Amino acid sequence: MKITGGRGVDVAIEALGLPETFEAALRVLRPGGTLSSLGVYSSDLRIPLAAFTAGLGDHKIITTLCPGGKERMRRLIEVVGSGRIDTRPLVTHRFTLDEVEAAYDLFAHQRDGVLKVAITP
Repeated sequence: MKITGGRGVDVAIEALGLPETFEAALRVLRPGGTLSSLGVYSSDLRIPLAAFTAGLGDHKIITTLCPGGKERMRRLIEVVGSGRIDTRPLVTHRFTLDEVEAAYDLFAHQRDGVLKVAITP
C-alpha cells in the first residue's frame, strides 16, 4: 500500500496457498481490484470481513489451478513428458502408494522443505 500511495493495486496474485498470503493479497487491492488465487489450500479458506472491506470494495476473486484450462494443462504435460524440461529439482519427496496419507500430511503442513511430492506404485 505504501508503494501505491495507499490506493492499492489493480491485481494481486496469490500462488502460495497460504491463508495469510490470501488475506494480504485482499488487503492490498484497490476498490474494484481483482485477486487471482492460484494457490492450493490445505485447509478451509476464510475471507476476513475487514480485508474484503465488508464487501464494499467491489473486489473480484478468481480461482484457478491452471490458467488457460485443460488445453494449457495438456500442453504442459506434453512438455514435461517430452523430456524438454527437468522437473527432478521440484520433487523434494518421494513416497510409495502405501504411504500416500503421509505424503498428503507432509504437503498439507508444508514440512521439511517440501515443494512437490511424487507417489510411485
